[in-house]
Amino acid sequence: MPTENRKKALVLSGGGGRGAYHVGVLRFLEEHEWLPDIVVGTSIGAVNGAAIASGHNAYSLWSLWKRLRTQDVQKANLNALTENFLLDTAPLRDTLQREGWVNFDRINSDEAKVHLRVTATEVSNGRLHVFGNTPDVYPSRMRYEPLGLDHIIASCSIPIVYPATQLHENLYWDGATVANTPLGPAIDAGAEEIVVVIMTPWEDDEDTPADTPHNMFSTVSMTLEWALLASFQADLKLFRRINDLVRLEVENARLRATNALLIEKIKEGQEFILTDADGDGIPDIFQNKFQALPDPIIVAPKKPIPVEQIVRYTRKGHDELYEMGYQDAKRTWRASGKLVEGEA
Repeated sequence: MPTENRKKALVLSGGGGRGAYHVGVLRFLEEHEWLPDIVVGTSIGAVNGAAIASGHNAYSLWSLWKRLRTQDVQKANLNALTENFLLDTAPLRDTLQREGWVNFDRINSDEAKVHLRVTATEVSNGRLHVFGNTPDVYPSRMRYEPLGLDHIIASCSIPIVYPATQLHENLYWDGATVANTPLGPAIDAGAEEIVVVIMTPWEDDEDTPADTPHNMFSTVSMTLEWALLASFQADLKLFRRINDLVRLEVENARLRATNALLIEKIKEGQEFILTDADGDGIPDIFQNKFQALPDPIIVAPKKPIPVEQIVRYTRKGHDELYEMGYQDAKRTWRASGKLVEGEA
């Protein structure tokens, strides 16, 4: 299986044709020797995640993206008036296999490059499912099973735009339908350091307002996008509350240990010391049990990316998004206090 070191996790959001943004971020991370042990992908993030698990790096993945065009991903559904989707994803199935994006023999073997998690939403009940090529470290509802093309296509099945995908006995839609950027699967897989890549500005910035929707597609897309962003913000708030709880547990452990030390000295009249190798006041035996995770590093654009690029795949668009992802990663890396190579 992939390396047993599960420290670093990369969480890749959905965004369709904007997925070249992920690759620009990946290039920056690789240049700074930050290589993920775990990749969690939703929608186009599942495609890029499966490519990484297949052995691709930023450079080989970028070579695939440079050639990717709209007709390689979708075609018009000629029965759209009688069926519940506008575009057919049969070309995407073809492209992923023919062009060497994914290698499921490798993903499901000891040669897999990372612990891969992909998400999809069950149509009948709206429940988010997580599928993975390795077991989780912590108890979870993740389905550990051999991953295949249907898992990836299911994660990409945007409601109304694309058809639902049959997987096992159920139909699935895009994982982003209920959770565009899930942190939980990364933590369940064992992550201690998380980089999240989303393709929507997530912090308030009055200088970069979104464009006013000008047609039905852009209106629906923008509404969905803000709803998905809210799900990520809720996920992040829960993550921070859990961290607060862990810190309280650590402090409580420190107080209990100090109390035990005093009682032992009184009872036996002997020196009794709990080891504290790093000198932070928390005995090592307790610190190893409770550990708060650092906040995720969140890479996101400063201004909205046009929603039309969700279903449009062009070389010009890819170039712009690839460079944007690289520059946003650099800006975020610097803001997090990390060293950017080449800068004084």
